[in-house]
Amino acid sequence: MATWSRVRTEARAIIRWALRRPEPPPPPGTGQAIQAAEQATARRQILADARAARTTASHCQPTEIVPTVAPGRDTDDGTRADR
Repeated sequence: MATWSRVRTEARAIIRWALRRPEPPPPPGTGQAIQAAEQATARRQILADARAARTTASHCQPTEIVPTVAPGRDTDDGTRADR
């Protein structure tokens, strides 16, 4: 049965090519269904990446950024850092 369907599909494509008729448009909503599936896949990947980032080496990441100015040295604006 699948072979007959494939033969019919190929014959139809050849006839369309011979007559130079464009393929019919896809059914309404097809693009939206494809987009929804791609968005769901991307959402799952983002969540998986976030889970992996949260579980690996989170203890090595700094929680606060502090300036690296040594006490007693002048800062860029001419004031002293230890004041």
